[in-house]
Amino acid sequence: MSNRLQRLAARAFERKGLKGGWGHWRITSLPDGIPGGNGWCKEVREARANNIYVVLIRPFLDEQGNEVIHLAIRTASQLEPPWRDMQRIKNEICGEEATAVQVMPPASELIDEADMYHMWVLSSRLPFTLAYRRAA
Repeated sequence: MSNRLQRLAARAFERKGLKGGWGHWRITSLPDGIPGGNGWCKEVREARANNIYVVLIRPFLDEQGNEVIHLAIRTASQLEPPWRDMQRIKNEICGEEATAVQVMPPASELIDEADMYHMWVLSSRLPFTLAYRRAA
Protein backbone atom coordinates (compact mmCIF):
# COMPACT_ATOMS: atom_id res chain seq x y z
CA MET A 1 0.00 0.00 0.00
CA SER A 2 1.37 3.44 -0.91
CA ASN A 3 2.06 6.08 1.74
CA ARG A 4 -0.87 8.14 0.46
CA LEU A 5 -3.26 5.19 0.74
CA GLN A 6 -1.91 4.38 4.20
CA ARG A 7 -2.56 7.96 5.35
CA LEU A 8 -6.08 7.90 3.90
CA ALA A 9 -6.81 4.59 5.61
CA ALA A 10 -5.41 5.89 8.91
CA ARG A 11 -7.51 9.06 8.70
CA ALA A 12 -10.66 7.04 7.94
CA PHE A 13 -9.88 4.78 10.90
CA GLU A 14 -9.38 7.82 13.12
CA ARG A 15 -12.66 9.44 12.00
CA LYS A 16 -14.46 6.15 12.68
CA GLY A 17 -12.97 6.05 16.16
CA LEU A 18 -14.01 9.63 16.85
CA LYS A 19 -17.60 8.82 15.91
CA GLY A 20 -17.79 5.56 17.82
CA GLY A 21 -15.60 6.35 20.79
CA TRP A 22 -12.02 5.66 21.58
CA GLY A 23 -12.54 2.22 23.05
CA HIS A 24 -10.88 1.10 26.26
CA TRP A 25 -7.24 1.78 27.05
CA ARG A 26 -5.13 -1.35 26.65
CA ILE A 27 -2.26 -1.13 29.13
CA THR A 28 1.22 -2.58 28.65
CA SER A 29 3.65 -2.47 31.57
CA LEU A 30 7.26 -1.66 30.57
CA PRO A 31 9.31 -2.02 33.78
CA ASP A 32 12.60 -1.91 31.83
CA GLY A 33 11.56 0.75 29.31
CA ILE A 34 10.85 0.26 25.63
CA PRO A 35 12.79 -2.79 24.42
CA GLY A 36 15.72 -1.58 22.32
CA GLY A 37 14.92 2.02 23.22
CA ASN A 38 17.51 4.73 23.79
CA GLY A 39 17.48 7.96 25.79
CA TRP A 40 14.20 8.75 27.52
CA CYS A 41 12.59 5.67 25.91
CA LYS A 42 14.46 3.58 28.49
CA GLU A 43 12.52 5.45 31.19
CA VAL A 44 9.03 4.74 29.78
CA ARG A 45 7.20 2.53 32.28
CA GLU A 46 3.85 2.03 30.60
CA ALA A 47 2.16 2.26 27.23
CA ARG A 48 -1.57 2.73 26.73
CA ALA A 49 -3.39 2.28 23.44
CA ASN A 50 -6.99 2.59 22.31
CA ASN A 51 -8.65 2.81 18.90
CA ILE A 52 -7.16 6.26 18.24
CA TYR A 53 -4.07 6.95 20.35
CA VAL A 54 -0.95 5.35 21.73
CA VAL A 55 0.48 7.06 24.82
CA LEU A 56 3.91 6.36 26.30
CA ILE A 57 4.12 7.21 30.01
CA ARG A 58 7.44 8.23 31.56
CA PRO A 59 7.45 9.33 35.21
CA PHE A 60 10.53 11.15 36.48
CA LEU A 61 11.62 13.58 39.19
CA ASP A 62 12.44 17.19 38.32
CA GLU A 63 15.40 19.12 39.76
CA GLN A 64 13.39 19.92 42.92
CA GLY A 65 12.36 16.30 43.47
CA ASN A 66 8.77 16.78 42.25
CA GLU A 67 7.21 14.01 40.18
CA VAL A 68 6.52 14.86 36.55
CA ILE A 69 4.78 12.50 34.13
CA HIS A 70 5.84 12.83 30.51
CA LEU A 71 3.13 11.68 28.08
CA ALA A 72 4.26 11.03 24.50
CA ILE A 73 1.22 10.75 22.23
CA ARG A 74 0.85 9.38 18.73
CA THR A 75 -2.04 8.68 16.34
CA ALA A 76 -2.25 6.11 13.57
CA SER A 77 -2.84 8.94 11.08
CA GLN A 78 0.12 10.98 12.39
CA LEU A 79 -2.21 13.99 12.58
CA GLU A 80 -1.78 16.40 15.46
CA PRO A 81 -4.29 15.57 18.20
CA PRO A 82 -6.79 18.38 18.79
CA TRP A 83 -6.67 20.20 22.13
CA ARG A 84 -9.86 18.50 23.41
CA ASP A 85 -8.26 15.09 22.85
CA MET A 86 -5.04 16.11 24.63
CA GLN A 87 -7.18 17.31 27.57
CA ARG A 88 -9.11 14.02 27.58
CA ILE A 89 -5.88 11.97 27.50
CA LYS A 90 -4.51 13.98 30.44
CA ASN A 91 -7.78 13.57 32.36
CA GLU A 92 -8.10 9.83 31.75
CA ILE A 93 -4.48 8.98 32.53
CA CYS A 94 -3.50 11.51 35.21
CA GLY A 95 -6.77 12.93 36.54
CA GLU A 96 -9.07 15.86 35.83
CA GLU A 97 -7.41 18.21 38.33
CA ALA A 98 -3.85 17.59 37.13
CA THR A 99 -2.05 20.42 35.34
CA ALA A 100 -0.17 19.58 32.16
CA VAL A 101 1.95 21.73 29.87
CA GLN A 102 3.14 21.52 26.29
CA VAL A 103 6.37 23.31 25.43
CA MET A 104 7.66 25.03 22.32
CA PRO A 105 11.39 24.87 23.11
CA PRO A 106 14.22 27.08 21.88
CA ALA A 107 15.58 25.83 18.55
CA SER A 108 18.81 24.78 20.27
CA GLU A 109 16.87 22.32 22.47
CA LEU A 110 14.45 21.02 19.84
CA ILE A 111 14.25 17.26 19.45
CA ASP A 112 11.91 16.22 16.64
CA GLU A 113 12.75 12.65 15.73
CA ALA A 114 9.24 11.17 15.59
CA ASP A 115 5.69 12.28 14.82
CA MET A 116 4.76 12.42 18.50
CA TYR A 117 3.18 15.08 20.63
CA HIS A 118 4.30 15.61 24.20
CA MET A 119 2.88 16.94 27.42
CA TRP A 120 4.30 17.04 30.92
CA VAL A 121 1.91 16.55 33.83
CA LEU A 122 3.04 18.37 36.96
CA SER A 123 2.59 17.19 40.54
CA SER A 124 2.77 20.75 41.85
CA ARG A 125 0.82 23.83 40.85
CA LEU A 126 2.12 26.43 38.43
CA PRO A 127 3.57 29.58 40.01
CA PHE A 128 0.84 31.56 38.20
CA THR A 129 -2.84 30.99 37.51
CA LEU A 130 -4.33 30.11 34.15
CA ALA A 131 -7.71 31.53 35.15
CA TYR A 132 -8.77 34.87 33.70
CA ARG A 133 -8.65 37.67 36.24
CA ARG A 134 -10.01 41.11 35.46
CA ALA A 135 -7.55 43.93 36.15
CA ALA A 136 -8.55 46.10 39.13
